[in-house]
Amino acid sequence: MRRIDPVSGMQFELDMPGGVQARTGSTLLVDRAAAYLANGPASSQALVANVCQLSALPPVVAEHMASTLLGDYPRFVRTPDGAWRISEPVAPTWRAQEPNDEPLLTSLSFAVVDVEATGGQPFRGDRITEIAIVIVRDGQIERTYETLVNPQRSIPPFVSRLTNITWEMVSGKPTFAGVCAEVVRELDGHIFVAHNAGFDWRMVSGEVQRTSGRVLAGRRLCTVRLARRLLPQLRSRSLDSVTNWYGVEIPEGGRHRAGGDAIATAKCLVRMLHDARGHGCERWSELERFLTTGSAIKKKKRRRRPLAMPQPVSRDTTA
Repeated sequence: MRRIDPVSGMQFELDMPGGVQARTGSTLLVDRAAAYLANGPASSQALVANVCQLSALPPVVAEHMASTLLGDYPRFVRTPDGAWRISEPVAPTWRAQEPNDEPLLTSLSFAVVDVEATGGQPFRGDRITEIAIVIVRDGQIERTYETLVNPQRSIPPFVSRLTNITWEMVSGKPTFAGVCAEVVRELDGHIFVAHNAGFDWRMVSGEVQRTSGRVLAGRRLCTVRLARRLLPQLRSRSLDSVTNWYGVEIPEGGRHRAGGDAIATAKCLVRMLHDARGHGCERWSELERFLTTGSAIKKKKRRRRPLAMPQPVSRDTTA
């Protein structure tokens, strides 16, 4: 799997099957430093003077500023004489040359995520109120992480009616900044899975970046998308429909709560991965091809209706 470094923009091959990782996010000053060092190594004084537009800095101060700015970014390294430079791309340590070289799906681990939130637009201030992460390995649920989160803003009444999560329930709970390290640790190295994964990924990655400055990256799997390919006979691929098909029970009061929905999704994932093997999906690349093949929605050809406006007569209709 290829990843793009947020600082240099260079692509690198991973030595692991694409599990979620959190990396330090880029900033304007870091981007300026990368652009400046693209021309060659530079001392701390020259680097800080250019990036921060400062001059006449004592060497000790410049050294401290440069280390603070770039010290958390592995793509910046020091030369033997102490100058800063962009490191060379790391040679790949794993790359599948043959299909059998790629790990089997059964050897991968999955982090099945569900979040409840004040809304669906984190860039407009919506925040997570509850998050659950269920780790699935070898076709079994290994462990579950679950916590309420103080969103530091009011919860709309219609959301409280849907989730049964009230402000009184979350007011004394930690904010996302207080649980961010735990969330990242639970996700680390696993494939991110959710029912409608775009929403959950957007909320979790947005909260992680907002509170820690780190950027999540890694493979994702949407069980809605997987259900479309595996269960074309279902009119709806909602979690209720998929759980009903597989006979997965959601405990009373567990629907629209992070823990109940995440556990139900995890159980459905195990069943769907088993069904996918019946379609020849033994490895991740085969599953990706299966999800892509025939997944495009074909637009129906619209019949051209006659215009309602009067039209000129082209033949004699009185005979």
